Amino acid sequence: MGAPAADSTVYAESRQFVDTQSWWMPGTGQADTPITNTGHVHLGACIPERETISSGNLTVNVRVVLHDNPGQANYVSMVFITSDAETAVQKCYLRAAAANFTCPGPSSTGKGDFVCTGTCERWLTFSRPISAFKHSGLQEVHFRAFVPEPGGNEMRASFNWQAHIQNGKSQSDASRYPFLRGKGWYTHAAYCEASVRSVPLPDGPVSGIWTPAVGLTTHPDASLPATHSFISIDADFHAVPPNPGRVLWDAAGPYGSAPFGSAPISIDTRTLANGVHKLHLRTSCRDNKLGSTNSGVTVVPFIVAN
Repeated sequence: MGAPAADSTVYAESRQFVDTQSWWMPGTGQADTPITNTGHVHLGACIPERETISSGNLTVNVRVVLHDNPGQANYVSMVFITSDAETAVQKCYLRAAAANFTCPGPSSTGKGDFVCTGTCERWLTFSRPISAFKHSGLQEVHFRAFVPEPGGNEMRASFNWQAHIQNGKSQSDASRYPFLRGKGWYTHAAYCEASVRSVPLPDGPVSGIWTPAVGLTTHPDASLPATHSFISIDADFHAVPPNPGRVLWDAAGPYGSAPFGSAPISIDTRTLANGVHKLHLRTSCRDNKLGSTNSGVTVVPFIVAN
């Protein structure tokens, strides 16, 4: 659902193309400089969220987009998270000359070398056997993208999601924040997070009033507080001028009770055309020490059929 045309893979289970983003851009009263404004990095994939996988490999094509980002992108890692372990199972480097839908190794410097003027994308293919999970049951997958920025700071985009893995090992469900989370991370600011608490995501059409629960809050582990929250339908912030879409919420502070709560958002699908739409969730965490604002974005597709 909602996949870019470049990913034409036919998957064995239902999947949704979830796009997560990290922004480092100045807010009101903060100076716009090459250090305080390093644009966006996107990390998106067709994920089998809450689907059951019982054989073979977990294969995921991951799209990385740099938008007005002066950094030199390094790599993306795939981490399997169980109830008692986090295991980095694969690392794919972002290379300027590499073919899409591969998993390149590092350059001669030991790092990635992907740079961009304007908006550029790269596709990476991750694939690991489900035996690499330490347990069966509800297990978590975490993707992380690392982009060193001018001035010595680093931007990261990451997202966590869960699938039901049946690999013959002992049953033990992952239980730490077991919902879909998109996170922006920046040096000093740490995490700012936009999450979908209603799981699983709908595989089929929605109609009438759809009321998913979402959480737009800071991460509870030593991160700056959420200073703004924004929810809209069909936003396009790469457009010129940026298109905020149909705004449902735009206010100071978190959406959902502090420090890590959630709340429903009411979407009247009868006011939308039938077809695929995108729910845009953005949490912003102002960093007064570094003079800019860290934002975490999660975008999920949904189909309207009234």
